[in-house]
Amino acid sequence: MSLSYTLVVTSPLYGKQGSATALNFANALVAEGHQLKTVFFYLDGVTNSLSTSLPASDEVDIHQCWIELKNNSGCELLVCSAAAYRRGVVAKEDLENQAVESFNMSHQFTMSGLAEMATAMLSSDRVVQL
Repeated sequence: MSLSYTLVVTSPLYGKQGSATALNFANALVAEGHQLKTVFFYLDGVTNSLSTSLPASDEVDIHQCWIELKNNSGCELLVCSAAAYRRGVVAKEDLENQAVESFNMSHQFTMSGLAEMATAMLSSDRVVQL
C-alpha cells in the first residue's frame, strides 16, 4: 500500500547527521513506491537550502541531493521563512522586502510559512520529523 509523506527536517545541512538521515529516508520512501509530497525545512534545517554551501570534494553535497530528490520525486522543498531570516537565509524574491544586498537560497527551494507546513501535514498519510 502506497502512502503519502511529509518530511520535516530540523537538522542543519552539515555538522549533525540529521539531514543526511532525512535524505536517506526520503530516497528510501520514493524507492519503495511511496509519495513524498513535501519536505519542510524548519529551525536549523533551513540551512539545507543554502546555495552557497561548498562541501569538500570528498563529501556528499547534501544540498544538491535535495534538489535531485525534488527532480526525481516531484516533491516540494519548503523553507520556513521566519526560521530562514533568523539564520541569514534569503530568497531572491525577498530582496526588495528585506534590508539585504544579496540572496543565498537556491531557487529550487520555496520560502513558505507554518501554514503551508500545516496544510502539507494534514494532506499526508504520515509525517516524519528528523
